Amino acid sequence: MSALDGNSTTGLLEAGVAEFGGRAYGLEPLVLPPDPVHSSGDGHLARRYAELLGPGPEAGDEPSGALGAADSDEQLFWFRWITGHQLTFMLWQELGRRAAEAAVPAPEGEVAAAARLVRGYSAMLLYTASCTRDVYHRIIRPGMALHHPAFSGAWARDYGPVRALLRGRLPDAWADGAEVLLDECALNETVHEGIATKLVPDAPSLLQSAAGHGRPLPRDVRAVLFDTYFLTLRAPCSPTEVAAQLLRRIRVVREDLAANGLYPAATTSRDEKPESLRTERVEEIERTVPRLLTCIARDSVRRSLEGSGSHGA
Repeated sequence: MSALDGNSTTGLLEAGVAEFGGRAYGLEPLVLPPDPVHSSGDGHLARRYAELLGPGPEAGDEPSGALGAADSDEQLFWFRWITGHQLTFMLWQELGRRAAEAAVPAPEGEVAAAARLVRGYSAMLLYTASCTRDVYHRIIRPGMALHHPAFSGAWARDYGPVRALLRGRLPDAWADGAEVLLDECALNETVHEGIATKLVPDAPSLLQSAAGHGRPLPRDVRAVLFDTYFLTLRAPCSPTEVAAQLLRRIRVVREDLAANGLYPAATTSRDEKPESLRTERVEEIERTVPRLLTCIARDSVRRSLEGSGSHGA
């Protein structure tokens, strides 16, 4: 039995962003399948998802204004750190699922959709790391260290299936169009390194700092610790149900960016960007996050409709 039934998933879709987490800039648990395998989904939910998303990739770009500005930097950047990571997990799962199911010849638009997912991951890196260095070292980094002194992104359950792909080892089925995808992977690495320079220019990672202290934890335990920190649960869940949760987070992220901007004017975050994050290509990602996320959402609902045997997206 799925962790989310049809009624609860429809409720997620219908609820406004002002109620996300029960309050402005609140947090919601994310439910993901333990393994991102393809399943039949639910045709009714997939069609409702398509209706809410709108008829085209630019639909819904105008924010409703329901979220409003955040009360404090701490509230805003904590929300972004958790919600942006949850979105990242879904992008990794979708990218891994597409790679695992890659067939020759690749369906039209498949490699382009994969490239958008990689760019979406780059966008979420920039979004989560839009915090100031002060908030990162005063709030976020100590919180991770309290969860576990060696807390590391390497513990992420959903990263393993896409690690090789993000390092440039693509499925043979994606040979046509591989240049664009490889270029996105290289840009993602640049963004990743730039964010490390921005947030921790002179400090080792928590994993490096904890080396040699304490007993190493089993892989499954590390994965659970990582999930619980980011309010992520693992249970049977159809692609359509994942898509509903994806759309909900995309909506609230777009509202946040409309209300606050990626780098709020009253903060030092933009000034703290290293040169590697000031290139035209990186700043293009920053400017187009809402539209990029909308395109990714449309890719997701199209895939959900195909899996459910529905049509009309």
